[in-house]
Amino acid sequence: MGHTACQRVFWLCDFAGEPGAETTPFTNAAYNCPGDDDLEHVLDAEALVGALDSTFGIVESCLDRWTVDMLSEEFRRTWDGDVSVHTRGSVIQRLFSHDAYHCGELSQTLGIAGLPQIDLWE
Repeated sequence: MGHTACQRVFWLCDFAGEPGAETTPFTNAAYNCPGDDDLEHVLDAEALVGALDSTFGIVESCLDRWTVDMLSEEFRRTWDGDVSVHTRGSVIQRLFSHDAYHCGELSQTLGIAGLPQIDLWE
């Protein structure tokens, strides 16, 4: 889940230019996600909860400020000579589908272990 939190900072702050990266443990999300790119500094449970809370704060801020008309606005980023173009709407959809994918993985693992699965709509 640290990877998922780091992805939120990358897409919203690094790519889309939104504020808030400094409130998270992912101040260099494009290059260094603890537990993903950086296996020397894996987040413990307490740090992971803090990371999830801080990155959901960025998502919440965007959802509070972005209007429907803004969802078609494009962002461009050049990375190693390649240009990436995404809209605000595609960034939000990407983050939602990424979170849902990992929640599905976790639910499957919990179910195999006989534990209650994640209910996103509880």
